[in-house]
Amino acid sequence: MSPFALRREMQNDIFENIVPYLKRNYDSKIRRAIIKSLHLPMIFNPIHYFSKTTNNDWFIFYYAITKKLAEDAACIAISQVQTEEGTYVYEYIVAREHNIYIFPPHFFSRYHSRFLKGAAIGKQELINQYIKNSYIGIIFISETGREKCALSFQDGYAIGDIISRKERIFMFKTFISKDLLRKDQKFAKAYDQLQEQNLMNYIMSLENPNEFLLNKYSSYLNSKL
Repeated sequence: MSPFALRREMQNDIFENIVPYLKRNYDSKIRRAIIKSLHLPMIFNPIHYFSKTTNNDWFIFYYAITKKLAEDAACIAISQVQTEEGTYVYEYIVAREHNIYIFPPHFFSRYHSRFLKGAAIGKQELINQYIKNSYIGIIFISETGREKCALSFQDGYAIGDIISRKERIFMFKTFISKDLLRKDQKFAKAYDQLQEQNLMNYIMSLENPNEFLLNKYSSYLNSKL
């Protein structure tokens, strides 16, 4: 499926089927919860929705950064596709640029081993935990010609490739936890956004960022990226 076709299919299903369903059944409840909350930002437990139109199974996560957004709460919609390789996760951000993130099975394998340290957890719970931990994140996009991207969030860095700049589709192939990177003094100071952006821009400017990370942190990473 082309990037254009992927965006159209996801977008049509979300705005023609899911959004009307959410407005009828959940928007007012979510709005009240956000206004009453003393702890922001916040993200809600997922709402399951099966689309009879496309046969897509969706999990919807409402979230809010401030109370000002209570009237128009943003949400994240994820769908899973089973392949011979395993489960691919497609994430659609219903806010701002409406980015689409794709996560192959390898990504969640690395997230499980490197952040959760292999703790026993079900597949859906693992995916839900990642979404809840990453909804406030900063995406870094390399300059034209490099086609690399990275997502920084509280647990670490998702690193991958730009599938389509025009359609805002990004595939994140591997995960590196921040505690691994901070074992090196060079990365220990990368706490504020500017330093972190410089760091990620440098990594993505390399011809092979995955090889760089593997070589640099081979003593910390026991398996290939």
